[in-house]
Order: sequence, then structure tokens, then C-alpha cells
Amino acid sequence: MSFSSTNAASSVAGVDQFELSELVAKQKLYENMALYCRGQDRKDLDLMKSTFWPEATDNHGMFDGPAHEFCEWSYENQKKTLHRSHHYITNVIVELDGDRAKRESAVVYVMVKPGGEPTDVMGGRYRDLCERRDGAWKVLRRVVIFDHVAQFPNSGELGAVFGGIPATARIGDTYPHDPIHDPEW
Repeated sequence: MSFSSTNAASSVAGVDQFELSELVAKQKLYENMALYCRGQDRKDLDLMKSTFWPEATDNHGMFDGPAHEFCEWSYENQKKTLHRSHHYITNVIVELDGDRAKRESAVVYVMVKPGGEPTDVMGGRYRDLCERRDGAWKVLRRVVIFDHVAQFPNSGELGAVFGGIPATARIGDTYPHDPIHDPEW
């Protein structure tokens, strides 16, 4: 089955422009969340900060204050603990109201610590008030809602699981060493 651009153009012509602009806004809001998670997981401080307005606040429970300071705090904490992290975004619900949006993003956060320590897993949600300025959507206020936590024993090196991941496999790392930053895709 093929999909021709002519069919796409004619079907888009019938789309309500308001609905289309809402869809684009929601996609930009989703990408804002995904970029924040990438910044956190790869420890890219500039990317983390870029998802918040300069005056934004972040209540992460253990930190409640300016969002850019939270980004710096979490960045410095990773340097001390050497943990790796993974955010998995699941349900994202957005309510648009002009240039403001309420966004609830369900997330599973995994913290992998070095040295055989247990792996921490947290399930929760980001409750964000976002604002659009000059076409860009960023977070103005964030509150983290914790829903569950668990710890799992560390089963060893990556090569020891899943039947043996070969030494030639690409392994995730922090900025700028992660394969996502390779110049050639």
C-alpha cells in the first residue's frame, strides 16, 4: 500500500486549522518534556535548563526552588554519585488555554548506581504549568508527584544479561560521550 503526497495534501485541507494548531502545540509540549528527560539522563545541563523559563520553579520534593538551580543541583549530584538515569515518559495529557498549558506527564525513572548497588525505580508524574512565548513552549512551574518506588538488586554488568551483550555494543553514557552525540547517524 502506498501513500501519495497528493492524498495527504487533500486530506490536510479539510482539517480544522484550530485543531491543527492545537495538535502542533501539544507536540511541542511533548518534545519539551522529552528534551528535559534527555538532558537529565545524559547529564546535559544546558539542555535541561533550556526546557524551563528563567523564572521557572521546580518542586522535586528534595528540592523546591528555581528550576535552573534544580538542574544544576541534579547535575552536580550525578557527578558525585556517578549514577546513570533513564526517564521513560508514558501518558502525557495537555490542556491548552491560549499561551498557557497544564501538562501531566507520567514517568518511570530508573537510577542505575555504580558498584553493584541496587537500582532505584520511581513511578510518578510531572505536573507542569507551561507557557508559550514567541512560539516556544517551556515550563513555568513544575511539581513532581511520587506514586511508587522500588529497589532491585544489581544483576551485574550489561554483558552478563540478555544472553550476553557483546563488547562491541554501544552503551549509553553522559553528555557528550553518549552515542546520541555521535556526528554521524
